[in-house]
Amino acid sequence: MKTWKILGLGLVLPGLLNPGASVAIAQTPEQTAAAKGILAKAPAAELASRAAQLVSNAPAREKAAVAAAVGQAVVAINPDLASAAVVAVSLKVPVVAPAVAAAVAAKLPASAPAIAVTAASVPGVKVSDVRTAAIAAVPLQAAKIVAAFSQAKLTFAPGSAPWRFSRAPAAVSEKKGVL
Repeated sequence: MKTWKILGLGLVLPGLLNPGASVAIAQTPEQTAAAKGILAKAPAAELASRAAQLVSNAPAREKAAVAAAVGQAVVAINPDLASAAVVAVSLKVPVVAPAVAAAVAAKLPASAPAIAVTAASVPGVKVSDVRTAAIAAVPLQAAKIVAAFSQAKLTFAPGSAPWRFSRAPAAVSEKKGVL
C-alpha cells in the first residue's frame, strides 16, 4: 500500500513543482463543459472579460485548471477571440498565463507561436514558463514557438501602453552601414 502512495506522489509531485508543463491536461471535461456553458451566454464583446472573471473567481488551487478550461471553452465558442481571452486572463491572473496559453495552443496548433508570445507579452508573466507550457502542449510546433520568441522583443516601457510587442523590420537590419 505504501508503494502506491509513494508512486502516486512521484507522479503528482513533478506536476506540482512545474505547473506550466502539465497544465493543458489539468482540467476535466466537466470543467470545460461548465465554462463553455457559462461563456456561451456572453456576448462576443464580453467573452474575454468574462473568461478572465471566471478565472479570478476560482479558488487559488484551481485557477490553473479553470484557466485551461476557460481557454478551451473560448476556442470552442469563438476561436477568433482566443487571443483576446488569453491576454485578458493573463492580465487578471498572471500566474495562470502558461495554463491558458497551453490550453489554447493545444486547440489551435497553427496559432501556437502567436498565442504563446501574446501571453508572454503581459506584464508579470514569466516568459520561460509560457514558452515551456506552449512547447509541451504542441510539441510539433516547438521550433516555430522558439523562433517566435527569439524574434519577439518583449518590452515594457514606462509611460506607454502597459505592454507592447515590437519587431524590428527586416529592411532596417539589412541596410545597416549602407550610408
